[in-house]
Amino acid sequence: VSEWLSGRRVVREILRGSNREIDSIWVERGATGQVLDEIRLAAEIREVEFREVEADEFAGLHLPDAQRVAAKCGSFRYRHEGDLPRASGESGVLVVLDHLEDPQNTGAIMRTAEVAGCLGVCIPKRRSAMVTPAVARVSAGATEHLDVYRIGNVANVVRWLQDNGYWTVALDAEGEEPWSQVDYRGHIALVVGSEAKGVQRLVRDRCDYRVALPLRGKVGSLNAGAAFAAVMYEVVRQQTA
Repeated sequence: VSEWLSGRRVVREILRGSNREIDSIWVERGATGQVLDEIRLAAEIREVEFREVEADEFAGLHLPDAQRVAAKCGSFRYRHEGDLPRASGESGVLVVLDHLEDPQNTGAIMRTAEVAGCLGVCIPKRRSAMVTPAVARVSAGATEHLDVYRIGNVANVVRWLQDNGYWTVALDAEGEEPWSQVDYRGHIALVVGSEAKGVQRLVRDRCDYRVALPLRGKVGSLNAGAAFAAVMYEVVRQQTA
């Protein structure tokens, strides 16, 4: 199954990554810029067809905010649950999304996870935002460099991670532990729930820690992407200290 992804950063990262087969790159004739030059070079290195097309033909793709470039690709290549990495080395972070359905939050979390050097992201097969073109775009192409695991039961995966060397930490608005007081050194699995429901009770109760961020304003919550970024960089701070 083929799909179109657009936007200069996204297309560049698709070519740099290894999570998709790429059929061709389409660029509107007359488009210029440094990122487009990088796309052209990367396409040449990977021996991917690079097509310059007229404006009306490109417009016929009906891609929003395409920035005059698009890639025709195969479906995203997921990893299997059975390939989840056991803890090895000094430290590492896996991200577990507990039925997060909003592509904006999913893409934002994937962008932060990739930039922070996470080992991968786990997504349940059902009732979750998958790696769609929208998610790839929000992530600025970070999806193309991440190991993304499709998993079944989240609680069972949390138990497996605990049995294989990870401390599991749920981001929970009602959490007992202040977010900055947990020892995040070693191997950590950060569990993030949806904005509407949070982390499921069974999953939350199974985690080693439940951490909360301080909320001092009148708005009662942070979105999942913002909360994850705050905690993730406390993890990075501790693991690189």
